[in-house]
Amino acid sequence: MKETIFYILRIFFVSIIAFILQGSVVNRMWPGGSSPDLLFVMVLLLVLDRGPVIAVVTGFLLGFLQDLGNASFLGMNALANSTVAYAVSRLGRDYLPDSAMFRISLFFVAYLAKSIIILNIAESFSPIRVILFFFRYSILSALYTAFIAIFVWKLLEFLSERVVRPGGGY
Repeated sequence: MKETIFYILRIFFVSIIAFILQGSVVNRMWPGGSSPDLLFVMVLLLVLDRGPVIAVVTGFLLGFLQDLGNASFLGMNALANSTVAYAVSRLGRDYLPDSAMFRISLFFVAYLAKSIIILNIAESFSPIRVILFFFRYSILSALYTAFIAIFVWKLLEFLSERVVRPGGGY
């Protein structure tokens, strides 16, 4: 029980830091008018670590946190994150292989799916505008998000490895 509370607190504080970084640094430093989505990276990494119920709840909460920055489409990121998080948790955890190339493609396709949902809501299901914005911004943002996600995934994998001391023990 105590570990669960600390896990939730860690997720909360990392989400706040990712939200602040997204709004202050990340949106301004990437070329092409696109930027990676740090909160969606967190959603994807948590989804692959936990089950589908946690995936939907986490996707909704982090998407809602994202929506607080843009209140004109309140609930748009929450819907997109929770829908894509559920799909990734069902496909990415149980049925597909666990390799770096697969993860990059999974993160890339997941962001494209999220982008399609958001573009359809934001552009009132106008096919020409959705396609225009999709090719103009979404593909580049999906590439950025996939590479940031794979970097963070490998970093977390590296940091969580146990080191065996020469005399034995951890």
